Amino acid sequence: MKLSVFSECLHAPTPLNLVVVGDNPMVHDLMNAGEQTLRFIVYRQLRNQITQRYFDLLAELDLQDVFIDYQREMTVGLLMTELLRHHEERISITDSYFPGKNIRHVNADTQSGMIFTYLVAHNADATLKETACYFGYDKNYFSRLCRRLFNKSFSEQLTFIRIELAKRMLAFSNKRIEQIAAELGYKNNSSFFTAFKREVAITPNDYREQHGYRLAHQHINDN
Repeated sequence: MKLSVFSECLHAPTPLNLVVVGDNPMVHDLMNAGEQTLRFIVYRQLRNQITQRYFDLLAELDLQDVFIDYQREMTVGLLMTELLRHHEERISITDSYFPGKNIRHVNADTQSGMIFTYLVAHNADATLKETACYFGYDKNYFSRLCRRLFNKSFSEQLTFIRIELAKRMLAFSNKRIEQIAAELGYKNNSSFFTAFKREVAITPNDYREQHGYRLAHQHINDN
């Protein structure tokens, strides 16, 4: 497998224009966060031909030249507009990073991202009351907000995040299942197995057997 990494510094104009943010309010919030605030959005499933062509072009435009620099900047802008197209299907809020607690004046996608980021960081011990307090909300109002944003209750959303983290640890680490359960806040293996099977329809052992080849393959490549 070939992995290509592109790093670009995109300077957002003031005010932001459609070339940069399109109709995506989440990108708008991201770019208005300020240069000192680390935030990022993860896009997945970028296999369409237009996106790939822009990446290929960026790989070719790898020279120190004022004209090439201009062409790279324009290509990055075009890539951004393509990423914004159908962004609801491509953005992985679970992997994106939205730190902070001021969610009152941002759009629903950014609210979801900021709550996700908090719950991922506090997955083992997060409670509705403490999370609501962190974001400055009454517990009952915050519960309704989570229902509106995620179409799930707070506890259901926390379980979803825990199971997603569990799936990654099962597939990409050598951690024992008991250790994974403990790190995710489950009091015992039985409760972890029950929650995992309810969400994934198979046991953690079966999931690791089906997906753990990725870790083995990685070790082979590293050696």
